Amino acid sequence: MKKDDITTEEKIINASIELFSEKGFDSTKTSEIAKNAGIAEGTIFRYFKTKKDILMSIVTKAIQFFSEKFIVLPLNKILHTEKPEEEILFDLLKDRYEMITKNFSIIKVIGTEALTKEKIRERLVEHVAIKTLEIGEEFYQKGVEKGIFRGLSPRTVVRSLFGSIMMLIAEQQFLPDDKKSKDVDKEIRMIVEIFMNGIKSRKE
Repeated sequence: MKKDDITTEEKIINASIELFSEKGFDSTKTSEIAKNAGIAEGTIFRYFKTKKDILMSIVTKAIQFFSEKFIVLPLNKILHTEKPEEEILFDLLKDRYEMITKNFSIIKVIGTEALTKEKIRERLVEHVAIKTLEIGEEFYQKGVEKGIFRGLSPRTVVRSLFGSIMMLIAEQQFLPDDKKSKDVDKEIRMIVEIFMNGIKSRKE
């Protein structure tokens, strides 16, 4: 494929991500994608037969990209260090927060469409959800074996931990500015503190 062809395809994909994120897949017209991309509507169909093909191209590329570059490699790098577990967890949650926030538009598209489109949901589960759980569970289980963590269900613990950071991200993305946390690092430290020490008062 020629260089200018690749550039046009990227324009279509980028314009689609923006519109799918704002309006949703079903409410976005190919004419709107073309206008946003600065091309004729007919040009879209030189690269994609249907609007659904655009979506699947976005999702396939994004999931493959996210799976390796944004999940497997960074998680393994963070989790396999010699730092104390508290610092590893902080680095992990901060990395996830920054990655998701930076790529929120495409993640929003994938998440929204996964609710109603089985193929997207299957790819998301296979390449993202399962890999994330497996890496997190392995880290927790090693901590249990070292005597650092309690012998709880790794799956439940990982789900609870990532659920906390996702709620923080949702707060920062959707709440009015006066309702958002002002110090994200402090919030992440608090999540780690709760994770490591719980919320039950320890009386002397």
